[in-house]
Amino acid sequence: MPKKNLYELLGIKKGASKEDIKRAFRKMARKYHPDVNPGDKNAEEKFKEINQAYQILMDDEKRKMYDQFGVIDGDPSSSPFQGRAGPGGTYTYYTTGGPGGFDFSEIFSRVGGRGSGVHVNVGDFDFFNDLGDIFDVFTGARSTRGRKKTRRPRAGEDLRYTMEISLEEAFHGGEQRISFQDPITNKNKTLTIKIPRGIADGQKLRLAGEGMPGINNGPPGDLYVVIKIRPHPIFKREGNDLLVKIPIKLTDAVLGTKIRIPNIENEKITITIPPGTQPNQKFRVKGKGFHILKSSERGNLIVETIVKIPKKLNSEQRQHFEKLKKMNV
Repeated sequence: MPKKNLYELLGIKKGASKEDIKRAFRKMARKYHPDVNPGDKNAEEKFKEINQAYQILMDDEKRKMYDQFGVIDGDPSSSPFQGRAGPGGTYTYYTTGGPGGFDFSEIFSRVGGRGSGVHVNVGDFDFFNDLGDIFDVFTGARSTRGRKKTRRPRAGEDLRYTMEISLEEAFHGGEQRISFQDPITNKNKTLTIKIPRGIADGQKLRLAGEGMPGINNGPPGDLYVVIKIRPHPIFKREGNDLLVKIPIKLTDAVLGTKIRIPNIENEKITITIPPGTQPNQKFRVKGKGFHILKSSERGNLIVETIVKIPKKLNSEQRQHFEKLKKMNV
């Protein structure tokens, strides 16, 4: 078998940086992935070659040796793979983890699922985001090492997408649309995500059948949308309650007053601050918090008072405080 230039395999120049190598590898790996090219032996072979090229070029010592002496074909000591003989003298290779902190086994789930002879695991790697797409394969197939090849239908991988929304959007609910390039067909696709009111940060929404396609006519996986709620400049959510901090004057804390408080629905709500209110004292406005998911009930609005202590006093103000001090107030 003639030697092949590892740089040319990845479409890069000899002096390429590690980031250039990573980008080139990801682009080529996605193009020649066996699930995208079922039954294509040429693509399968190319897939193995670019993997080997990547693992050698990302390893400083192996790359230095390759640049100086080249890689000797058939020499196990210079190969990043370990294999064992199979029927007919063929080999089934298992990845050993890529150099440079990039583990090839973290990218694809059972890349040999259609008979390629290459089997790897899926780790917690942000597959589609890392390849420039919006999704992350997160369920992952278990290793097929030591198992017999099968052409039984297998469900596609589930996908995960993190959607960032505002606190108001989480409160009111509604719909959000996402557009992306389908990783298999490369066609633009738009999905409508229904957000239930009262959804919490970190909760997941499931879209059945919107994941990766199945193998051997298996059903597609699902899409899980993970909700991330942006911090709000005024309100803080605590369970189903909303917390708001309101500054009040020292005299109002001592003598009492009425104040209008902000709320997420922009309603006119006024509460009474009783005489002798202490710093960080909390008042509850019942039923003005977050909607409880799948319920008609709501949490509460919690108002925390922040008593403002004057930093500077004029002469008249100082005299009044001096009098209060003499009165042991």
